[in-house]
Amino acid sequence: MTFLTDPRGFTATEFVAYARDLKWAHGWRPQFVTLHNSAEPNLAQWTHFGLGKDQGAKRVRNLNAYYKGLGWHSGPHLFVAPDFIWLACDLEHDGVHASCYNKTSIGVEMVGDYSVESFDSGGGANVRDNAVAAVAAIYRALGTDPVTLRFHKECARDHHDCPGKHVDKADFVARVKKAVT
Repeated sequence: MTFLTDPRGFTATEFVAYARDLKWAHGWRPQFVTLHNSAEPNLAQWTHFGLGKDQGAKRVRNLNAYYKGLGWHSGPHLFVAPDFIWLACDLEHDGVHASCYNKTSIGVEMVGDYSVESFDSGGGANVRDNAVAAVAAIYRALGTDPVTLRFHKECARDHHDCPGKHVDKADFVARVKKAVT
């Protein structure tokens, strides 16, 4: 199991520093990042009881418990919230997040439902900016081009419109490319 008992919350700057030390030494090396949105919890649900490390850690532990209850050996690697980037599962092991890409990619869940919530203002823009920082740090650690990034909806067999219609792939990849340099 690669679920973390104690999820770790990072600011964008802290996550960039953390990702510099990734070694990919356990026989698994991801090829790219797959981007998701959580849908549930959406931004309002996530922030209902407040932001901060204590609340975020509790939410991520609950999400990990949910995935364990499904019989999964792991879940999405990261949950990106408006205030923190949450490490939920070991980045150096495969996760479970998109059936087409589990064995080949890191799963990054952005908190929110971007089929209806804004990705360009308020909490959605904060999630976007944290996600860009996290994804750029991962691509820097991998030494690969962010153009390989996939959206969950590109896995046709999962039938998800994820990460939602308000997330523009070209714009997101351009932001990540700028952050990588």
